[in-house]
Amino acid sequence: MLRVFLMPLGFHEDILLRSMTHLRVHRDDVVYVVTCSPLVGAVKRALESLRALCLRQGFPEPRVLELECRDFYESVRRVKSVISEHKGVELYFCSGAGLRILLHIIEVALLASRKPFTLHYEPEAEGVDTVTIPSTLYVNILRKPSEIEERVLRLVVESGEITVKEIAIKLEIKEKTVKNTLTRLKNLGLITKKGKGRVAATQIAQVLCG
Repeated sequence: MLRVFLMPLGFHEDILLRSMTHLRVHRDDVVYVVTCSPLVGAVKRALESLRALCLRQGFPEPRVLELECRDFYESVRRVKSVISEHKGVELYFCSGAGLRILLHIIEVALLASRKPFTLHYEPEAEGVDTVTIPSTLYVNILRKPSEIEERVLRLVVESGEITVKEIAIKLEIKEKTVKNTLTRLKNLGLITKKGKGRVAATQIAQVLCG
């Protein structure tokens, strides 16, 4: 599947290159470098260097998306418009570089597009782990769970691993209700199946219930 990357660019291109390397960006992927308009000298130099390094290392040539950052909502609409041009793709938002306003613009545009995406955080400091966050985290933070979903999820989080039968007994509800609830929670990225009919909470669920 084609992948589309949105990467804010600041004064240095090294963080973007590290992100491309960690995510194994392929020549057929699409990379948007997002900057504020007008481009200042340091950003221009970083962009020129990035283009040369992408060519040398076999990465796709970056497409530049200049935004009038003083107009926040118009910038969001522009990014959202670019996102909507790509159908049936995997979306990645590579954070860690660029002005903070660019990060917020891209994040809001992705949420407004209602398309699933992955946030990849590339820390500036060497030796610090990268962080990958699925958009389901945002969805579940904003979504209010039903009472039964909340009870089941909290029990799964507290139990570590647990079976459908054990959940039904502890919560005094029917196994069919448990199965239906677990299916919804799995589709939301909140639980995962383990061996021998057991389920466990994902990291997202642990954050929500912690």
